[in-house]
Formats: sequence, structure tokens, C-alpha cells
Amino acid sequence: MQEKLFGLTRTTLLDYPGKVAATVFTRGCNMRCPYCHNPGLVCGDDREGLLTWTEIIEYLKKRQGLLGGVCISGGEPMIHIDIDEKIDELHSLGYKVKIDTNGALPDRLKTLKADYIAMDIKTAPSRYAVMGYTGSRSEIKDRILESIGIIKNSGIAHHFRTTAVPELVTSDDIREIVKLLDGEENFVIQGFRPGNTLDPDYSRLNAADAVYLDRLKTIVEEAGINCMVKYNN
Repeated sequence: MQEKLFGLTRTTLLDYPGKVAATVFTRGCNMRCPYCHNPGLVCGDDREGLLTWTEIIEYLKKRQGLLGGVCISGGEPMIHIDIDEKIDELHSLGYKVKIDTNGALPDRLKTLKADYIAMDIKTAPSRYAVMGYTGSRSEIKDRILESIGIIKNSGIAHHFRTTAVPELVTSDDIREIVKLLDGEENFVIQGFRPGNTLDPDYSRLNAADAVYLDRLKTIVEEAGINCMVKYNN
């Protein structure tokens, strides 16, 4: 069997809060968000520049003491049944591990050994059909709600975030999301920007502007949650 391949950002100050980290990208995903900026990874088509897990571990061994953490992103890391084994291996090297997830597999989250979780809430759970979930669409709302609850009560450091795409994330969607985040201190809104997107039509959209993002931020803050916005400056 051919060994799995992964993408690697060797050093980042952005992907793991408070740590200099490396980011590992898994291939494959159980959603097809039209604005996704990693279409080759999501569909499993990318091969150029990717590394084996053995090569990634060899790199991380050389960076022990220089990097503080590893972020595992994707694609969707939780579709890989060996994710806990990989987390154990990273822990054995002294790294803290952050997982980025879409929350579509709540049962996997119940036993997750990560030190930090960032969950993308794509839009209001009642509207997840627009995100192209490849499993049962009748179940996806319940799965997202369950994952939010698991993460909130996990005792693991975490935050929730939404990529604000004007036609997919409305003010009403944000109102529905913040009702689910009762008790959370922080929420992150990332402004959509065009680029190499899964649906080519989204590459031609305008970036989310400050007026739209500030409107969403106000809704979050009025709910008593601190909101960090990543603008497209």
C-alpha cells in the first residue's frame, strides 16, 4: 500500500495560538465547501511537494526545541483513523498538537488527544447542505451541534471560527451560531478572500469587505462574546 502523503508548512506564527509551529495538511475531506483554498488536498489530487509522514517526523525531530507545536489541518484530519496515533507520536517528540476540524465526526472528537482544537462552523447548522457534506445530509446538523457541545465541554483549549462568505454567511446565520456558543469567551471571523477555490466561481467573487465583517462582529459582541476579525487588508 502506498504511504500517505501530507502537505507541510515548516514554520508558522499564525496557525497555533501562542506558539511557533509547523502545520501538517492531511489529504481528503468529507465536505466540499465551494470557497475552499485547498482543493487539491480536499479531493486528494495534489502530490507535488507533498511528504511522507516519515519525512515530516524527521523534519520535526530536527526542530525540537525550536518549534513548540504542530497544527494538523487539511482537508479534514478527523477522517483519518490513525490520527490519534500520529498525535501520540508528536507528543513523544515534545510537541503540543492542535487540530483543525469541521466537526462533522463528533464520535472521533470524544477521544481526541489534541492539546488545542479549532472548529470551523461553516454557517448556520440548519444550512449545511450548501457545504456539500459527503455523508448523510439529514444528519449533518445534529453532528455539528454535537461536536460543538463536545468541544465546549472537553476541557481542551479551543476556539470556534467562521469564514465569512457573504452569500453563505448572513447576519441571521451568525445569530444562529452565537446562540450555540453560550459560555464561550471568544469567536473568530475570517474574511473570505478569493484565490484558488474548489468552485472556480468563488475565485471571481470580491473579498469580504470591512462593512460586512463589522456587521457580523457587532452581532457576536452583542451576544457577550469577544470577536476577533481577520480582515482582508
